Amino acid sequence: MTESASTGGTAPLTSSLKMLRLLEEIAKTSGPFGVSEIARRVGGSRSMVHRQLVTLVAAGWLATDAQGAYTLTFSPVRLGQAALRHASVDQRITAVLTRIADELGEGTSLGTIDGDAVLIVGRGLPQRNVHVSLAHGQRFSLEGSALGSVLAGYLDAPERRRMRAAGIELPSETACAKVRDEGYAMLIDDEFDPIEVVAVPVGRTPGRVRFALSAHWPQGRAKPDHVLSTLEAGARAIEDLTEQSAGLLLS
Repeated sequence: MTESASTGGTAPLTSSLKMLRLLEEIAKTSGPFGVSEIARRVGGSRSMVHRQLVTLVAAGWLATDAQGAYTLTFSPVRLGQAALRHASVDQRITAVLTRIADELGEGTSLGTIDGDAVLIVGRGLPQRNVHVSLAHGQRFSLEGSALGSVLAGYLDAPERRRMRAAGIELPSETACAKVRDEGYAMLIDDEFDPIEVVAVPVGRTPGRVRFALSAHWPQGRAKPDHVLSTLEAGARAIEDLTEQSAGLLLS
């Protein structure tokens, strides 16, 4: 079947196909990139690729640093989340979150960066009643939260610099380095009743971590080491699910 036949005889927009091809190549980069580099990848002229990149910056999908290099923002994460829903991967991730919550007897949360904040995209609750402090769809600051510390800590340094320059509050560079060294973030939230919170990255490669997994419980009710090992196993399971989904979507 030809491409035009599969679309009811309507020819696709060549300019859109070129932009999508450009995005596919950008997705293969592991950090900031320049116009010439990406132009070579797609086999296009430097001037045309530059216009495409400027368009993506205007749309909020890319950002530029002080040296003029380009980086992906977190806007494409919403598209990735939709792809997970369409592939029913979100249901399997929810099952993992619920299983972890049952093992711990405490609530679990999956978060990602949404612009200038942490966005809760998944929740797991145990069978017994627990105090719920985070709801699906809730947004809160990256600074001062365990999920935010992990997500910010595993960003590329240029992306953190860009966000700070935009006035977004992030954990200090020392705190970010500590998260990467230890592989987790832990804090006590005593705004109301003291709550212990621990969060781990889903993945471990700086610049490629898009989700973080956390659990919270009343201070002193759980052993942090046990919670941490359980969360790390859950994070690996979620990482496998998202990688498998990405493979299906790209095949």
